[in-house]
Amino acid sequence: MRLIKGTTDFYIDRPTAVCIGKFDGVHSGHRMLLEHITAKKALGLIPTVFTFDMAPEELFTGVHNDELCTRDKKLDILEQLGVELVIEYPLTMDTASIEPEDFIEQILVDRLNMRYIAAGPDLSYGKGGKGGRELIEYFSHIYGYDVDIIDKLQYEGSDVSSSRIRQALSNGEKTLAENMLGRHGLA
Repeated sequence: MRLIKGTTDFYIDRPTAVCIGKFDGVHSGHRMLLEHITAKKALGLIPTVFTFDMAPEELFTGVHNDELCTRDKKLDILEQLGVELVIEYPLTMDTASIEPEDFIEQILVDRLNMRYIAAGPDLSYGKGGKGGRELIEYFSHIYGYDVDIIDKLQYEGSDVSSSRIRQALSNGEKTLAENMLGRHGLA
């Protein structure tokens, strides 16, 4: 797996299939999204994860949530799941101020050579997190990429999410957390 980190200056010359997110813990909901991009490898697309080097909350509020797994463990899991490229984009006040339309054009299309994106319904990107599914779908017709918006995975009647897993761990519900993660052990 190739990792590009610490730079905004990159160009991928082969077409990519992309997921955007923090992928904290690479839980079972994330895995469902990743299956969509890794399936596109058969069409010649590079399965790619676009993430930031820190969570937006950390940049704007200084609050750091405990990670569900280490960065190295996350990268190992992504590689095991078939991801071939990870972009760990530097999050600064400058990079966080890019308009959503520019994020799509300049980063996803121009730099990542994106031809497909799989995302959850709560996708957000660009300045203030204003970009969402409607905009990514709208621009797909202009830039010629495909979009799949994947409903959130449910477990015991609620969405699987990193915050729900953290809450389960806080409540001492290790089995519930592991079931939502889709694996045993949290390292």
